[in-house]
Amino acid sequence: MPPRKRTRQETRKGSGANPPEKKLEEDLSQISIDELRKQLVDIGENPGPIDGSNKGIYVRLLTRKKLKLDTETSNDSSSFLDATSPSTSLTRSPMQITSVGYMQGGGGGRSPVQYRVAQSKTPTAKRTPITKSRASVPAKDFSSFEIRGLVAATFTPLTNSGDLNLSVIPGYAEHLLKSGVNNIFVNGSTGQSLCLTVGERKQLAEEWLRVSKGRITVIVHVGTESVKDTCELASHAQAIGAAAIGVQPTAYFKPSSIEQLVCYLEKVAEVASSLPMFYYHIPVMTAVNLDMEEFLDAASSRLPTLRGLKYTDFDLSTYSRCLTTHGGKYQIMYGRDEQVLGALCMGGIAAVGSTYNYAGRLNNRLFSAFKTNNMDGARLEMRRSQASIKLLSKYGGGVSVGREFMRLQGVNCGPPRLPLLPMTPEAIKNLESDLKDMGFFEWA
Repeated sequence: MPPRKRTRQETRKGSGANPPEKKLEEDLSQISIDELRKQLVDIGENPGPIDGSNKGIYVRLLTRKKLKLDTETSNDSSSFLDATSPSTSLTRSPMQITSVGYMQGGGGGRSPVQYRVAQSKTPTAKRTPITKSRASVPAKDFSSFEIRGLVAATFTPLTNSGDLNLSVIPGYAEHLLKSGVNNIFVNGSTGQSLCLTVGERKQLAEEWLRVSKGRITVIVHVGTESVKDTCELASHAQAIGAAAIGVQPTAYFKPSSIEQLVCYLEKVAEVASSLPMFYYHIPVMTAVNLDMEEFLDAASSRLPTLRGLKYTDFDLSTYSRCLTTHGGKYQIMYGRDEQVLGALCMGGIAAVGSTYNYAGRLNNRLFSAFKTNNMDGARLEMRRSQASIKLLSKYGGGVSVGREFMRLQGVNCGPPRLPLLPMTPEAIKNLESDLKDMGFFEWA
């Protein structure tokens, strides 16, 4: 008779192909939801409701906690834990700790801990310690991915009837390149992304990739109010060849803790595992104002695709600390155009903003002056930029006025999408007069 076909479980056990951390995750996925909750509570976590839709997230969280740090060789079997036993809990190792990890407590505090994990449930089996955590072996190393200089947060071209006007994008791209801007952030706040459909956002991303032809680095923002839509856009961005993705948090049902935010981003990272990811920190719009330095600490072992932040906040102190945390591992792109010189002084090398669409030459001169230690020149360009931004604010600021700046620079992106309203003809005429009086068209 033919040999019995091995079951899937037997195949996994016999193949030896899965690393210990993968095997542990598979074993933990078999435990009940009640037991999963108990083990999370035992290690100091405070999980929210767990059901079939999010069990996988909490299984991965428990796996990471059990494999938090490098373990050391030991012949004392009592120092190891049975990873899948219902009575398992994590204990501190009495031996010398060679590297430090952190466990997030209910009150937000973080304390160093070291864990030992069993690879076998048989007491007499030879136990080989795990030498690398899951986080220390990411699927791909993104540390070499770097953005330098200006990143234009693009406007979404629309017709007068409110539909996408993709025919504008080829000329738009040429305008940016002539201004010395060769990085863009598509479907962000300037592009009114949350006012667009998922289908429209895909069309925009595809057209920018088609037009760019490798001349422009295209970062696609994929954040939405639905994790499923966000994952769909992230997967799409990866499929069409985007350079990276940006992800803002949900803003209606907001993540109220760093743990919630990281869990959300883990889900997005799973479907775009070959793309660098930037978390989009813009509390003025989302009202999610978590400490970004603490976020990077928590994310460092859990989000291997995280490359850094799009940091749109006036707090330069936290910005500076984020630049240097974890040995400068993360790239922090600055998002407040009116004080970009301050960000450069802190050590920043890239900036994302809407004004780089129509004042690219000015801001490139600012970057160049700073690089050559010409601080008088850098301050001059910074003050020019600030004057134009103040004028933008005079007429209401934001997307509607920015679109008129673009039209006056030769790129007609059309009206904004409702509920935003276009400027009145009289206001446009006054704006143009004010810009001429300040010399904007000569130096922008």
